[in-house]
Amino acid sequence: MKYVVVVSLILSALFAHGQNFEPCHTNQYIDYLETQYPGIKVHMDEQYHKTLSGVKASQQHGKILPIDTTYVIKVVFHIVYRTPDQNLDDALIHEQMEVLNECFNRQNADTVNTRDIFKPIAGSARMRFELADVDPDGKATTGITRTQTSVTTFNTFNRGTSFDYVKQTSRGGVDAWDTDKYLNVWVCNLDFTNGRLGLFGYAYPPTGADFWQSNVFQPKERQGVVLHHEIVGRNNPASLPATTYTNEKTAVHEFGHFFGLRHIWGDGGCNVDDFIDDTPLASGATSGCPIGRNTCGLDNLPDQIENYMDYGSAACSNMFTEEQIRVMRYNLVNLRPGLATPEYVYPPVPEIGENHLYPNPVTDKQLRFFDENLIDVDVKLELTNMLGQPVLEQTAFKSDFIVEFNQIDLAAGMYYAVLTVNGEVMESSMFLIADK
Repeated sequence: MKYVVVVSLILSALFAHGQNFEPCHTNQYIDYLETQYPGIKVHMDEQYHKTLSGVKASQQHGKILPIDTTYVIKVVFHIVYRTPDQNLDDALIHEQMEVLNECFNRQNADTVNTRDIFKPIAGSARMRFELADVDPDGKATTGITRTQTSVTTFNTFNRGTSFDYVKQTSRGGVDAWDTDKYLNVWVCNLDFTNGRLGLFGYAYPPTGADFWQSNVFQPKERQGVVLHHEIVGRNNPASLPATTYTNEKTAVHEFGHFFGLRHIWGDGGCNVDDFIDDTPLASGATSGCPIGRNTCGLDNLPDQIENYMDYGSAACSNMFTEEQIRVMRYNLVNLRPGLATPEYVYPPVPEIGENHLYPNPVTDKQLRFFDENLIDVDVKLELTNMLGQPVLEQTAFKSDFIVEFNQIDLAAGMYYAVLTVNGEVMESSMFLIADK
């Protein structure tokens, strides 16, 4: 079983001979993290499967109402530059934000290029990224910082140094803003020291919520995404060919890692899975846009080269799958708490007073639980009669502001209802079940 993807090092397949590189140095980066935080390898794999279990629960219970809950995330771009060409214009950062929002919400024009076989499973992550307008000191900001450095390149292949130097002022980079409140993006030079293209980007994915609080495996100051300066923005002066490179969609790929996604080919081949049901197996990463290839020959499904979590070119990448979206949203809520602000759109809710279970009396064999602050949680309803005898128990996954408990098919009378959220009693009250 492979370890969770921690860093995506998106490289050109056309480097000169002798560069001694691999398309992804995930294992090397995990080895580095293991030296810093012994046990992180096993923990990351366990957490990934814990997330998948939560996602399966969401799929099993379904989304109760067709309500669009969008998560709004504040982003800060730290531009760390040595030469003027690395000090990107604000316009390129704004372009990059547009690309992120289009791709994460499936509003990019090239969705028309998604092949028919994959269109039913392509979806919107319902995440909106906004440049921060207030800095950690409460002052107005553009959401863009600029730091001049004497460091030639932050590419660790040649320098043999930590991946995290760009995230440290003391190492020639710049310290993160509060990663509980901001998604930090560092833009810097990731070329080889001889000037050839090197890394395009990498990210630190979420680990367990318990460890977030104790900082055992998730040091807050390291959380974020690192991008090479030549691939940020649609109109970057570097003008790398869109038919070969990921360019401005590298950020989309790395944000996917930041929210916990793996590469779709499993970083291992046809016998290694990413454990996402709606991404077909593939033998390896895509280069360019080879429409129609099926490297594993399984399930009569071609390689999903349009997926952002492959290495397909910018001209080819155009989708996340529905299950990938569930993974990202689950991790955002459960493993990066406080980073996003939920933005709800919902119809009027009946007057429910102090209790959030309604209606009372129950007249349609259905109880509903409303709470706009509890999203993507497991809930359990237990009903007992006046003799204290259990008469009904239902569980559900609350993926939006309302969850419904159906088939409350009990005799008319008074009942005692207890609602539990993630094992904690949230509400208890008397309910009248009226005649049907």
